[in-house]
Amino acid sequence: MTKKRITSIIMLVVLAAGIACAVYGATGTGIYENAAAMMGGDKKAAMTYIQDPSSLTELGAVSKIGADKMKSFLKDIGAEAAAVDAAVDQRAKYEDAVANAKDRDKFLAYAQSVDETITADNINDLIKDREKSEPMRKAMAMAEMGITDEAAFDEIAGNETLLNLYRANLPKLLENSHMTSAVTIQFIGIVLIVAALAYFLIQAMDIKPRPKTKVANPKISKVTGFLLNYALFIIMGLILVVVSIIRIDFLSMNNILNILQNASTKGILALGCAGLIVLAGTDLSIGRVLGISAAVTASLVQSTTYASRMYPTMVSPLGGLGLLVPLFASIAVAVAFSMINGFGVAKLHLHAFIVTLGTQLIAYGANCLYIESQPSGTAQALSTFDPNFLNVAAGAIYLGDVRIPLVVIYFIVLALIVWVIWNKTKLGKNMFAVGGNTEAAAVSGVNVAKTIMLVYLMAGVLYGIASFLEAARITSVGANTGLNYETDAISAVVVGGVSFSGGVGTIQGVVIGAVIMQAIVYALQFLGVNPYIQYIIRGLIIILAVSIDVRKYIVKK
Repeated sequence: MTKKRITSIIMLVVLAAGIACAVYGATGTGIYENAAAMMGGDKKAAMTYIQDPSSLTELGAVSKIGADKMKSFLKDIGAEAAAVDAAVDQRAKYEDAVANAKDRDKFLAYAQSVDETITADNINDLIKDREKSEPMRKAMAMAEMGITDEAAFDEIAGNETLLNLYRANLPKLLENSHMTSAVTIQFIGIVLIVAALAYFLIQAMDIKPRPKTKVANPKISKVTGFLLNYALFIIMGLILVVVSIIRIDFLSMNNILNILQNASTKGILALGCAGLIVLAGTDLSIGRVLGISAAVTASLVQSTTYASRMYPTMVSPLGGLGLLVPLFASIAVAVAFSMINGFGVAKLHLHAFIVTLGTQLIAYGANCLYIESQPSGTAQALSTFDPNFLNVAAGAIYLGDVRIPLVVIYFIVLALIVWVIWNKTKLGKNMFAVGGNTEAAAVSGVNVAKTIMLVYLMAGVLYGIASFLEAARITSVGANTGLNYETDAISAVVVGGVSFSGGVGTIQGVVIGAVIMQAIVYALQFLGVNPYIQYIIRGLIIILAVSIDVRKYIVKK
């Protein structure tokens, strides 16, 4: 048995090494894929440009790439930092100026400063007249950037400075050993991962205890048990360590706060979902419920100056609906769907998988119908929100120079409240009792149906709050808002140690799980890993987390 445990530890190291190689190799291929994305072409065209930079005559959709990502890429391939910062910042100013010129209200204000006869009534006619409006938009953008030379403005619009930086530095990619050896290293990593997983799969088949001829070393047993029980955290921690070594700036304060900000709304969803999994259930409707709740929120917080408001006549004395009405509306919608789920599970005795699958489809259909019911007759995303809403739901506070997003604080406060409910109230005790053994809980006098309904009610409230905050974070709510959010929430819950067998879980585990999952996603994006490979890695993490949970359950039995 001692040799078997030592072999298991060695295979865990092999698995960790395989993951490290796979991640390192993926970052190498990511460099090449980033080059293709930056230049707006496919991989074949990218290689042509790398081998012959003079053939690169234009860049792709620069505005979609993002200034930080472009700076990171150009510096990684060896471009001078100061030149990169100046060129990219200038381009970012251009994008902002062009975006402002396209904003109807801002364009109206500028047009009126040029021609006092222009009013809100005839601005639409001016916009339709391209020959008059386009030169005026260009002049507006130039004025905003402080540029008087039209030729200099056209050079920025044509990305000439950025093109020159690319042409000068692209050949260095062929000298990058990380990129050129990426496929080989990735292949080695996959082989190591498959070998290690195959070993653990075979070992998992032998779960029946065998007679012991010798007394096992208790220290070795504890070490082996610890490594197996916390293998997922160890592996994910190693991934983050490898990423931090590859990119030292990964653990900067800004990146950490970005991770926490992106983890917060999904973490709030996870807090609600965790209670359902403690009941040995699940919730597949989370993402679509968030979508319809966020759409309701978005329709109620649109700026009163926005011409295409969903509800143009709904104006309060304060100059807007305020924040409580859209917040309660979001919670009400989410609670309604959660109550349907809870009733199906508690009273109709449907499996949670089935009833939440049904409400997922209902919520998606309702969201599409709601968005299509706009007065404009279009199905465009709901946007242009009131600044007060954005300041409260997506604002930040400053501690010195450190910007702390408010949503992170909301997440922490809600986590504390749910912790109190789980650990200090009768509902929390009854929830764990029902999740652990429904029949025993009923015999002990617990009202099982009422407990299930209350847990679903709590989940609905948390979903509604998360929807309210998410609408502010993404600033545009469409039919696909919330897509796959349920997988993120469930992933955070299972990674955080909440058992699908029911009756086991902690709030602190859920919070840690949400942050770690977001850190992994952010790390993969930071390294430029192919988005499809990211889905594979996240899927493997879920399977591994549930596998570890099942192992604990079997050992306990």
